[in-house]
Amino acid sequence: MTVLLTTHAAVGAESRELNGLVRPFFEQHCNRCHDAKKQKGDLRVDNLIVDLQSPKIMGHWEEIMSRINSGDMPPEDEARPKPEEISKVADWILLQLREAETVRQSSAGERVAFRKLTRDEYANTIRDLLGVNFDVKAPSGLPEDPDWKGFERIGSVLTLSPAHVEKYLSAADAILDEALSIRPEPKREVIRWEAFDMRWKGFKEEYEARGIADKVRIEIVPRNYTTDSWNIEIKNTGDYILRLKLSGLRPEGGRAPRLKVYMSSINTTLIEQDVDAPEDKPITVEARVHLVAGKYPVRIINSVPGPNPEGRRSRHSGTPNAFTNTRSRVPWQLKLTDDDFKPIQPTLIIDTVEWDGPIVDSWPTQAHQKIFVSKDAREILTKFATRAWRRPVQAKEIERLMQPVQKSLELGDSFEVAVKNGLIAVLCAKSFLYLEEGDAAKAAPKLSDYELASRLSYFLWSSMPDERLLELAKQGKLHEAKMLGAEVKRMLADAKARAFAESFPRQWLQLRKVGMFPPDKELYPDYDENLEQSMVGETLGFFDEVLKRNGSLRDFLDSDWTMMNERLAMHYGIEGVRGDQMQRIALKPEHHRGGLLTQASVLSLTSDGTRHRPVHRGVWMLESIIGRPPPPPPANVPALTTPDAKAKKTTVREKLELHRSDPNCTACHNKIDPLGIAFDNYDAIGRWRTVETIKDGVGDNPKLDPSGMLPDGRTFADSVALKHLLLDDLDKFAAAVTDKLATYALRRGMTFSDRDELKRIVQESKAGDYKLASLIESLVTSPLFLKR
Repeated sequence: MTVLLTTHAAVGAESRELNGLVRPFFEQHCNRCHDAKKQKGDLRVDNLIVDLQSPKIMGHWEEIMSRINSGDMPPEDEARPKPEEISKVADWILLQLREAETVRQSSAGERVAFRKLTRDEYANTIRDLLGVNFDVKAPSGLPEDPDWKGFERIGSVLTLSPAHVEKYLSAADAILDEALSIRPEPKREVIRWEAFDMRWKGFKEEYEARGIADKVRIEIVPRNYTTDSWNIEIKNTGDYILRLKLSGLRPEGGRAPRLKVYMSSINTTLIEQDVDAPEDKPITVEARVHLVAGKYPVRIINSVPGPNPEGRRSRHSGTPNAFTNTRSRVPWQLKLTDDDFKPIQPTLIIDTVEWDGPIVDSWPTQAHQKIFVSKDAREILTKFATRAWRRPVQAKEIERLMQPVQKSLELGDSFEVAVKNGLIAVLCAKSFLYLEEGDAAKAAPKLSDYELASRLSYFLWSSMPDERLLELAKQGKLHEAKMLGAEVKRMLADAKARAFAESFPRQWLQLRKVGMFPPDKELYPDYDENLEQSMVGETLGFFDEVLKRNGSLRDFLDSDWTMMNERLAMHYGIEGVRGDQMQRIALKPEHHRGGLLTQASVLSLTSDGTRHRPVHRGVWMLESIIGRPPPPPPANVPALTTPDAKAKKTTVREKLELHRSDPNCTACHNKIDPLGIAFDNYDAIGRWRTVETIKDGVGDNPKLDPSGMLPDGRTFADSVALKHLLLDDLDKFAAAVTDKLATYALRRGMTFSDRDELKRIVQESKAGDYKLASLIESLVTSPLFLKR
């Protein structure tokens, strides 16, 4: 088969590498079987060039990369290329394949591009538009968003399915019901559970006669242990205040008990936090939670791991021995304190639970007052659609929205119910669910000011533009560099910027993978949900702190501080940290921490639940930190060998060295393995160690060797030395971070045509030592951010 080729992007350096690297390789190793005269496997390579917009041609390149990586080409009876030659050619092909993929994501050549809101962006937009806290992650919410290389907001990946349409219709109806409260004003109700009500109803008269009915409390010991679930019936959907009056007994030198209020039927946690309060000085914990009308079983849990209490149940049910305080225990009940009445395990003591709501800030609701400004349905829909669609609306669009309103009025519905049908149409329209960029009537290489307002707000707030952004767009001033820079500063100082501080690092660093492979309970008994949350909390808090202080990107590679709470400090073996909240902590060299690379979240997401994975850690480094992902591994790569039970214990590093002795593996693993091996001193859940604990084999557990050599010949002794080498290459790290920021902001991968502008942004931020907030401002004010 002869392939007729025209190239669109294989120019400049790429074209030179094609002619100077790839063609000579083909001529020496491939053309004999794949040229004009002979085409084995129906493939010709002697005239093969790059056409990024041709899936067929790029498929040929992918097949070639796979064949040379796996050793299938050239055949065994031909001269074998050197591993480094294979690596260079495979890397070049990989760049072209990735470029082709990102070109397909670009809106170049399209009159109008549509990029769907993520479900989190949908929830934030509903909150800012209507004041409703819609739970998109609940069973009645929206489907989970797919990701592309960790990013969950790529336009070409976020498609619309029939399931989405049904969910959006249902969500819009429920949201407007709550926002407008078209039904009579919901009655505010306080539901109060006292400990007596929760557990002692069968002995009411007896305890009243004994004078202890108002003194009964409920003790909850560790290991997710409660005796019952209690049902709560919510009559009106809305926001409720959940309050608990309770104490938390902390053993001396031990952990505080951890309260978790959990609705098992919908897999939702309402409150989760440590409680440290003396038995005689209970505190009140409260949270504003959003609940949908219905009946739910609720569990109150002490989620600290601990000894199994099942062997010695406290026998609450069927016995008149009420718990009033720790001194009221009888010998056969589970022991909570020692003989001096000091706590021996973290214990919660519950007095009361109170549900207050629904909370209605005003009646009619604020959303109702803003929407029903007149008795003219057309005027109402015009104002609402303009705000919801984040742009001016056209008369013909309003006519379409009026159709369900008029139909509803013809059927005899009230004015408010009829208008609601039009509002549902607004919330289910593509102009609400998607970011629209471009003009169907004419080619538009740059964003309009309204489109720019949405791109900026969904970049930094993950939500719709506020009134100021829309007013600047209306005036045609938003695209001005000075104005854009001022808006970036204003928006980053706003509380809504918290969405960016959580969303971007979670996607950039692929933190959704933390806990994907739960650590083995026998190997890591101290690992629990609280620790996992604290791991991720450190990384998100660390990024937020750098952003707020406009810190340098160098902090991400190495720092003498981090964000930590008590649970994570215990995990790291760092003393003096108390409390459940993340706080800035100074680090010392003996802590073996600093920057992102030694944080437990990163170290655990690149493990498999049983042991650390240097290869996975190295691949993650290349993808997230260096910005040069390796080619995919060849098919049927054998796993690391399991040693003989009688053989000497060997480290994972030693097994890897045997593995990469295979010529087909050497080139890629020389790039990957050193980056992962540098962090061998950290186990699968990020704890520091100096020896590797190995179950199989004989002899002592071997000492770890984290030293290595980079492909350019530079050597390092351990992770600290590697971080110094990475800091020496700060320009390259800054380029990788800028690429990730641009991918997140523009909702597509970066292409060849973006490279010069990305390079200019990096150079501009270099003068200020790569300050993070300044880098974001440089990106937003660049021509790259303004173009479609």
